[in-house]
Amino acid sequence: MVSMQIDVQVNSEHWQQQDTPHGRLFYRGFPTSVDALVAALVTVAEGGEDPAFRDVTGHWSAILETSTGIAIAQDVLRSWPIFIADTGKDRLVVTESIETARAATPGGLSSDSVDEFLHLGYVTGADTLFEGITQLQAFEWRWLSETGEQRGDMIPLVRHDVPGINTDEAADARFSQDFEIVLDRMFAALGERQIVLPLSGGLDSRLLAVALKDRGYENVVAFTYGVAETAEVRISREVAKAVGYRWEFIQFTPAEIREAWATPEAGAFIRDAYEGSALPHVQDWYALREMKRLNLVDDDAIFLPGHTVVGAMHDEEVMDIPGHVSSEQLTELILHHHGTIRPNGQALRKNHRFMAKLDSFYTRIGYDGTPGDRLFALEYWNAIERQTKYINNSMRAYEHFGYDWALPMYDKELLAAWFALSAEYTQDRDWYRRYVNRRYAATTRTEINTFEGFAAANIAQSKRDKIKGALRAVGALEFVERKIRAQAVAHHPMALNEFLGAASAKDLNRYIMRGGQPLGMYAEQLLADTWNPHTNLFTK
Repeated sequence: MVSMQIDVQVNSEHWQQQDTPHGRLFYRGFPTSVDALVAALVTVAEGGEDPAFRDVTGHWSAILETSTGIAIAQDVLRSWPIFIADTGKDRLVVTESIETARAATPGGLSSDSVDEFLHLGYVTGADTLFEGITQLQAFEWRWLSETGEQRGDMIPLVRHDVPGINTDEAADARFSQDFEIVLDRMFAALGERQIVLPLSGGLDSRLLAVALKDRGYENVVAFTYGVAETAEVRISREVAKAVGYRWEFIQFTPAEIREAWATPEAGAFIRDAYEGSALPHVQDWYALREMKRLNLVDDDAIFLPGHTVVGAMHDEEVMDIPGHVSSEQLTELILHHHGTIRPNGQALRKNHRFMAKLDSFYTRIGYDGTPGDRLFALEYWNAIERQTKYINNSMRAYEHFGYDWALPMYDKELLAAWFALSAEYTQDRDWYRRYVNRRYAATTRTEINTFEGFAAANIAQSKRDKIKGALRAVGALEFVERKIRAQAVAHHPMALNEFLGAASAKDLNRYIMRGGQPLGMYAEQLLADTWNPHTNLFTK
């Protein structure tokens, strides 16, 4: 029998520690019940089936150190990463710090993980960029025994109810009811401090603004950032004015961004935020840096981004395909949607470990190609991969500047509300758009259509398809699409073309014309330690 030494090394002041009758608990966040969290971890430690993590809502990550091993678990958000480092000497290190994990392992970069990172901007599954270091996934639990036994499971998202809610009245009522539950818990946990609301001009942040206003909460600051006045900026300002919240516009000046991105300060942010597996959100960093510098918000403010499960669906056209849709076809959709930041995203098909993870995913959910399974598979993959690895990793920017955050629209009650709706009702965002518009009109006595300001949305789908068909017929579609993308990036409203490190604007233009995106260039430079001259993540 193998004797395994397991060390818990949690040094962050943000992680709480307490002794329990079952061992020492380390956790971060605000679970609904610490006792319920401990009980679920004890079930894991004792080998019980179906630990009741479903009953523990709120944001949390947790480790229970017992006399015989370690039980670890993540919430549905993967709010704060937990890493497991295999030292190769019958010793594991469980830690919240990627640098602590790296110091414990002899392995370097994993070529398969690097390949994923370059094409996706994050690493999928339990892998990180480094050999010998894994991480817990969203809604996963794991047991690490001193005898060498390891076991664990992921608690999957539920499927949409059948027949499910399929009327606006019932859907509105269910979503609103669960939204209030989530907000009640958030305020109980975090107190009534100043809330800072990033307003993007889209549906999600507008719904958050309305929900806060409906509760009578006034200590709110909204902000939007960018290079210049755009449709999104105008809509955001209009929304803030309509609900009566102070609104700040953070002006992005290209020359100042380039100068700031070359500083040790930016290098420290990259080291804090990449977490061993995902690109940091650079535009958020610059906006928060300016807000901190100008003292625009309270030091103990809580940031409320509008991330929500409603956006987890994509490629809804796949729902209309008659008959069976194979896992091979679904893989094509996933690569098309997720693997496009680098030229030739199809190259990921040659990454056997990535393809094996996709196959394992299809097996785990019992994918059968029916419309209901297509929806479930696309939503679930997006939720556990891009959403939790890359999108939710944007919370590291708030933490870097010392701010708390919450994602009330991605908490479990609202996930449950979304999946209570029928599959047919949720394969697009039409109901959600109507819902937000209704709530906004009822609260502000005004109407606004988020999408009216965007030119592409004003062109009928049939006309867009006709134009694309004509370009495709003469072999010019790909070139024209890349040319349009290159022009859009060159004048990006969030200045994504300015965070280039050692690259130039011409380098980026060539990269896009080859089929890449700015995120792909970011990924290449992060791994080469040329994105910022002070990171030194991979070179000495």
